[in-house]
This record gives sequence, structure tokens and C-alpha cells, in this order.
Amino acid sequence: MSVAGQRPVVPSDGERGLASWEPADLASLVLPSWDAFCEIASSVDMYEETRVADWTARDLCIHLGSWPGSHSLRRMIAEARDHPGELSSSDFDQDAHNEAVIEAHADASRDDVLQALVDAREDAATFLGSPEADELGQRLVRSVLGPLPLLTMVCAGTYELAVHALDLAPAGAPHPPDPMLSAGLASLVDVTGALAARCSISTTAGCLSPEGGWAFASNGPDWLTMDLPGVATGWSVVDGRAAALLDASAGRRSVPALLARREMRLHHVSGLLALAPIVEAVPGLPGASALGGAARHLRGARRLLSRLPGVPG
Repeated sequence: MSVAGQRPVVPSDGERGLASWEPADLASLVLPSWDAFCEIASSVDMYEETRVADWTARDLCIHLGSWPGSHSLRRMIAEARDHPGELSSSDFDQDAHNEAVIEAHADASRDDVLQALVDAREDAATFLGSPEADELGQRLVRSVLGPLPLLTMVCAGTYELAVHALDLAPAGAPHPPDPMLSAGLASLVDVTGALAARCSISTTAGCLSPEGGWAFASNGPDWLTMDLPGVATGWSVVDGRAAALLDASAGRRSVPALLARREMRLHHVSGLLALAPIVEAVPGLPGASALGGAARHLRGARRLLSRLPGVPG
């Protein structure tokens, strides 16, 4: 869905961001990202280091793949089937899962690793093309960020794929294609909208980039995720190249440094303070320390920040 002019945007009752999209539309967002990552992975030196500390390209690809006995998507689908109401436990230990998967497949060949990525792509395609995408898509499943709709998590894979594609640069990976980076921003914005809705924060915010922008509007427990072709009046928007925005959100690059070099610009920055409660409400939030620090900085140095180039109030 695209922004229509600059009119206020409010989600409808029961709206759940990307999880409310038609599965076919989600497939057109998710599957090209998997295709791009599979192609990028095939070009790297699997034993070279990445931007992820202590992980080789091989380790990074292994944890994204689908392996016998370790199918992340199948685990979430099973949870959605078995727990149509409240979850008994809402948090998922992603770090422990990643370590176990990498250790279990320490002897996998290059071909095995690349095939596991293809299998993960096919798992997503099969689910998005099945009746269960409609039936189970908005049921909550566990995640490192607490309970989120199943389809939200399927789409969130595009964020992880985009960030990890950038992480593979030291191993010889080419720069990710623009649609892949835009899809990564889409899921970043969508999950932020989900967390805002969980905290009953009513606001509108987004990311704007040359590769493609996205925004969310939250109201009570509902949120809407939409295309963002330009800065709408009064909206809080983070503006910059998609790679810079993704790196900042993942803690790969310093937000103050990006702002100082004008690689990142903030529009209507005071509205970003509305998102500060997410930091304490979601302990596992990536980049939480950066968001919390930014909130403290904004409260204490509003005048100074407003004078920075490209940072209107």
C-alpha cells in the first residue's frame, strides 16, 4: 500500500502490517530477497571473515539455511498450528539456536550450505503459496523480540537477508541489489510498527531511501505498513541510503557518525521520542542501546540537534 498524499493515515481495526497483505504480494517481496542472497552466497569465499564477529561466511550462511531437524520456518508454522491463542513462552533464544545449527553442520560441504539456503527459500515459497498462509499468518509465534505474527516473521527474513548480504562484503560479496535492500527496510519498518502497536504507541514513522522507502502508522494494537515515496508533513522519517539505514539499525555503523557526515538525516525528529518506550519493553531489540542513547540525547540536546544540517525539527 502506498501513502496517499499527506492525509493522516490510520490502520483499520485488526490491521497487522505486512501480515495483513495478500500472501502473493508478500511472496513478491520475500522470494526475490532469497534469490538474491542465494546468488550472492554462491560468489563468496566461505572461509573468509564477515562483519559478524567470529563468523565466517560459511557460518553466516549455515545459520540462514534450512537443515534436517532445524527448519526455522517449519518450527514457527508448528507453533502457529499448536497455539492458536496465547503462547506459553513468547521469547526465542536465537543465539543458542544459531550456535547449535552451526556446530551441528560444521562438516557440511560448500554445496550442502548453498543447498540449505535454496531449501530455506523453497520453504518460504511453499508456505506463502499454501492455504495456511491465510489461516495461520496472523497467529503469534515466538521470536527474539517476543510474540509476533507468523507472517511478520516470514517477512522479517528480508531484513536479516539484506543485513547479512552486506555482512558478506569482506568475503567478496557484491553489493546487494536495490530491491533486496528496500525489502529489508520494509521488514525493519514493519517490525517497528508491530512493537509500537504492542506498546500501544500511536504514531507514524518510516525510512526513506533512494532504493525505496517504507512507513508504518500505529494506533492502539493495530499497525499499517506502506510504501513511502517521500516525506509526508509531520511524519518522523529517517532518510539515507538503504545500506546506511540497515547498518545503523543492526549496530554495524554509528548513528552519530552517519548524522555528522549527512549519510543519515532525520525529519521531524521529536516524533521519534514516541518510540523510546519500545527500548525497555523489548529487551532483545537490536540497536536498543543506540535508540535509548538517541532518546536521551534528544531530550538533553534538542537545540543542538536541530542545528545539524539536514535535521529539521
